[in-house]
Order: sequence, then structure tokens, then C-alpha cells
Amino acid sequence: MGGVVFSGADGSGKSTVASALRGYLLFRGVGVCLHWFRGSHLFVSVLLHFLSHFRSFRGLCNPYYLVCIPRSLRHAWAFLEFLGFLPHLLIRRLLDLLCFIVGDRGVLDFVVWVAATLDYPDFLNSIIGRFLLSLALREFVVYLHADVDVLIRRCDVPRPFLLKELAYYRVLSRYYADYTIDTGALSPAQVVARVLRLINAH
Repeated sequence: MGGVVFSGADGSGKSTVASALRGYLLFRGVGVCLHWFRGSHLFVSVLLHFLSHFRSFRGLCNPYYLVCIPRSLRHAWAFLEFLGFLPHLLIRRLLDLLCFIVGDRGVLDFVVWVAATLDYPDFLNSIIGRFLLSLALREFVVYLHADVDVLIRRCDVPRPFLLKELAYYRVLSRYYADYTIDTGALSPAQVVARVLRLINAH
């Protein structure tokens, strides 16, 4: 049935705008499903929690779990992240048959997550990375962004990680985002109004 996916770095307003858009569409009688991707999924999240207890894995590469995966394990870990992501990707595809999807993060965000947390830019050119980016092209992506100082005020993610995220998003959004909106100077209601115009035009 189609839908819209909000992509962007931490603090860009994805969750706020997605929730507001869902509320508006429900009020208008549209059958809508709010679906979100997190960073690491399922067993990978459990593994990260486990590894965070070991000094040799502690670090700020992944600011949510305070874990750094060694460079020698990046390829294997990226594959584990992909396996954990697949069931959630399938759920989104199934929901697409039932309702209008408002996506809080999309495939593009998962690609950025893996590349940024593993400090693994070559992931974009890997078989898995290219496959995922081909799926990102099938989503109607609205990239939300703001200045890094605005993002830092909105979330508690360290500046170095935000800058790393933004570097990936700035490049990838040129090719995989259908539209971009600067949320730094707009209220959530103003962003939703713009998104509704985009949806109607799409």
C-alpha cells in the first residue's frame, strides 16, 4: 500500500515526525502502521550487551552499547547484523500489504548504522551493503537533518559519533533520499505539513 520512511541522524526528528504523521493520518481515517528499525536487532543486541561486560570490547564506537568490535571481526559482525535485521525487514514488507507504513528509520539508516558503529566504510561496497542499498531505492525516503549543534541538543549521542553518522548521511542521501527537510528551523507540525504535500504529490 506504500508509505514513507524517515531517515536521518540521531536527533533529526524521525520519531517525533513519524508519530505526529501517524496521528494525523489515523485522524483522517487512513489505515496506517508505524514501524521502526533500531540499530542492532534480536540476538545481535543481546550479544552487544554481553560484550559490553568485557574490557577488551569496551569503547565508544557504538555509543549505545559502549562497545567496539575489533577490525578483524568487522566482516563477520556485519553479517550478524544483517541476519538480525532480516526478520524486521520481512515484517515491514508484510505490513506494506496491509497498511500505509510510516517508517521510523529505513534500510538506509541500517546501512549507516553498520558502517558507522563498525568504522567500516567498505561495508557500502560489500555484497550485503550493495544489496541493502538496492532495497533502499525502493523506499520513499524523506531525509531529515539539522546542524550538528542542534542534533546534540536533542540527543545524548557523543559529537564524534554524530559527525561520523552525518558524513555517511550527507553522501548517501544524495542518491537514496527522495526529499530532504531541514528540521532545525521547523516545528514538527511544519515538517508534517511538508511531508503531506510530498506524499500527495508522490
